[in-house]
Amino acid sequence: MIKGMLSRYSLELVAVAILGLGGTMPAQAAVKASTVTFGQLTNQNSHRLAAIREAARQEILTKTHAKASRVAAVYQVKLPTHMTKKATLTASGLRMNLLPNSFKVKQIVIPYQQLTGKVINRYLPKKNRTTGLKYKKSVALTFDDGPDPTLTPRLLKILKQNNVHATFFEVGQSVSRYPKITQAVVKAGNEVGNHSWNHPDFSQIGTTASVNQVIRTDRAIYAATGKLPQYVRPPYGNITTAEGRKIQHPIVRWSVDSRDWAYLNKAKDINEVLRTTHPGSIILMHDIHAPSVAAVPTIIKRLKAKGYHFVTVSQLLNQQALPGLQYFAANNYRTAGK
Repeated sequence: MIKGMLSRYSLELVAVAILGLGGTMPAQAAVKASTVTFGQLTNQNSHRLAAIREAARQEILTKTHAKASRVAAVYQVKLPTHMTKKATLTASGLRMNLLPNSFKVKQIVIPYQQLTGKVINRYLPKKNRTTGLKYKKSVALTFDDGPDPTLTPRLLKILKQNNVHATFFEVGQSVSRYPKITQAVVKAGNEVGNHSWNHPDFSQIGTTASVNQVIRTDRAIYAATGKLPQYVRPPYGNITTAEGRKIQHPIVRWSVDSRDWAYLNKAKDINEVLRTTHPGSIILMHDIHAPSVAAVPTIIKRLKAKGYHFVTVSQLLNQQALPGLQYFAANNYRTAGK
């Protein structure tokens, strides 16, 4: 049974390759779609299934050209939670049937590029499969609490000058206030993550309030960029196990704390990062403090001199970060809240 399914899928990949070269499939060579279970697609991994649901929400919003006001509603759409449920591998992506919902969408096709790291490699076209990190000495620069109307644009110029991309964990109320800056962050090739609406301690406000903080910020980022953020970084890094289960995103923490928020001193920021960075590190900084932004050129220069390469969080985690888990560095993760 599995062998037959894989054989049909192999034929389908041939179709994808032909179409990708600008050709067309003759009618007599039409490829039959392959039916698979979510258990097969995920190797029975519930975190991977949650990631597929995450991709499905984005596709529902995209397909319906939904306004930001509909972001909360997309979290109410019933999506697969059981491994025995079935979907279909097609030439263009994973086709899923939906239960009745407020978007009035009966079926979606999630493009394969949105499923990298979520679906087991063998079910994906080769170009969409995960591979190992290109450079062993890779690190990810991350910046919290923006966007700032003055400092974030300044930082974007620094990153561009140094040919470096970073990940920005932004506060929803600031995104709402400065959406064009968030747009500029994405346009420059950087990632945007969710850092709550107004920076409360999730562990102190309860699960329902924490989830609402995330969804409200998702809405602001979607309004600015047309995309839901993939990651959440809880303020202060604090999150409970219950919140980790309910928040529908991977949680990204850090392994290097620059302590720029405490030092507010360029030289100390530089020394702290250089002293504590190792291959695979996720470096925490803030783009709301002038000394922090001023420290970035030297940090980049000195780490590059040591052979480091700068990547986004997605690249560092090999596109495989999954909801319900929290990530501290490459190959360093555990259940969110533990």
